[in-house]
Amino acid sequence: MITGIGIDSVDQDRITKIYSKFGQKFQDKILGPNEKEELKNKSNNFQKIRYLSNNFAGKEALSKALGTGFSEGVSLKEIEVLRDERGKPYIHLSGNTHAIAISLNLEKINLSITDTKNLSTAFVIGEST
Repeated sequence: MITGIGIDSVDQDRITKIYSKFGQKFQDKILGPNEKEELKNKSNNFQKIRYLSNNFAGKEALSKALGTGFSEGVSLKEIEVLRDERGKPYIHLSGNTHAIAISLNLEKINLSITDTKNLSTAFVIGEST
């Protein structure tokens, strides 16, 4: 059964400006440890901005699917948007954010991300069985 849906779009130019100004501080604020490792594999600034924008959109979409936004203890760093060996994105939760998802009976999270040159969009469907 669907227990929540969320969608978000991020302007990549906005992320470019923030990343240019804050760099590592921005990464530390929004990325979990596994995401930081994935980001290290990006070879140029375009790939890094794309990764950050796509992940930010995924995190926002998940927060909407939870119905909480980034309140009630939901943390950007505890929502990791990762890729499997084929490049398919998925969400890994930890800490308080994971506990909140469990309390909401969110057992499965489906994530889709698409992007253009200027826009990252993510869609999340949360399910319980």
